[in-house]
Amino acid sequence: MNLKKEIAASALLMGVLAAILFVGKDTGGAAKTVYAQGEYVQLLAGTASPFADVADAVMPCVIGVSNRANTYSIISGQTELVEQSTGSGVVITTQGHVVTNYHVVEGASDVQVLWQGQYLKAEIVGVDELTDLAVLRVTEDIALPAVKMGNALDVRVGDWAIVIGNPLGKQFADTVTVGVVSALNREIDGSSIVKMLQTDAAINSGNSGGGMFNTRGELIGIPSLKFSASGRRGIASIEGIAMAIPMDVVQPVVNSLIQYGKVTRPKLGIAVMTLRGSEEPEAGRLPAGVYVSAVTEGGAAQKAGILPDDIIIRVDGERVMLHTDLTNHIAGKQPGDQVVMTVYRIEGLSELTVQDRVPKGEELEFTIELQMPSETSL
Repeated sequence: MNLKKEIAASALLMGVLAAILFVGKDTGGAAKTVYAQGEYVQLLAGTASPFADVADAVMPCVIGVSNRANTYSIISGQTELVEQSTGSGVVITTQGHVVTNYHVVEGASDVQVLWQGQYLKAEIVGVDELTDLAVLRVTEDIALPAVKMGNALDVRVGDWAIVIGNPLGKQFADTVTVGVVSALNREIDGSSIVKMLQTDAAINSGNSGGGMFNTRGELIGIPSLKFSASGRRGIASIEGIAMAIPMDVVQPVVNSLIQYGKVTRPKLGIAVMTLRGSEEPEAGRLPAGVYVSAVTEGGAAQKAGILPDDIIIRVDGERVMLHTDLTNHIAGKQPGDQVVMTVYRIEGLSELTVQDRVPKGEELEFTIELQMPSETSL
């Protein structure tokens, strides 16, 4: 390199060092970052969050529920009211009615609700263990805002699901989590007669009884159940599976509890279970439907001619595949109403073994007059 070029290179190097020293020095003592020249992604101006809007609108309608029971204190030698569990609830009328889960208030001697940081006295209006729902009423003279209930028929898989409640109690009151409606009509074997809404929105202990809302701020479900696993060997890892009671179940139960203090359901007089099978009856296979495992002596079903081992496949012309299909249909009826039931009957079904070929059965139709409730069966 000749002398001229060497001098030019040295000058350029000194200029770069001077530039680095200059931009690294700030009058306030803080270092500044030097970015390369070029084109950068333009920042968005910002869009309003529908979740924030919903939270602002319905948060005052979601309350905490404190389940208190009489407990003997060794220290005082007296019986005292002690909080045994907490949950959430949603105000559904301007008269102070609150819907929550039955398991939230189960065994309570006294109930309080937590609203806007203050505890209010409440009473239990009625409970329905079968659907895990309960209605409370705030007894203090205070105006509480109420939510609007959504239409269950409008809920679709993939819709936003905004859950508001009090996970873990007062410390995390008014927590908002967001997910989607993951599935409709989930049947939970052995734990509920209700076909649930499934969501991946985070639901934790204490969220029970709170609200699941759509982006219009309408109540679309009552969080009730979460699946979890301890992570032990042999147990599947579970994440993001929670269930909520849909509004087509909530509304009639709530209306009955407010009006009568209880839910009166007509009875068929049968014990049933879901039978997984073919779409329609066919030789060699059992159809999907509701299997009758027992018939109550003198019950409505027995009087009509229903027998054990019958498989109910239609009620009032509607195909039933799950026992919850039948339960929900009957729940909308009144004692004295009539239903037309189609059963698939296979002679000697209970005597068949797994090696036997399933013979072709016959479809029979019965008209059943529903009876007043009994405590023993559907």
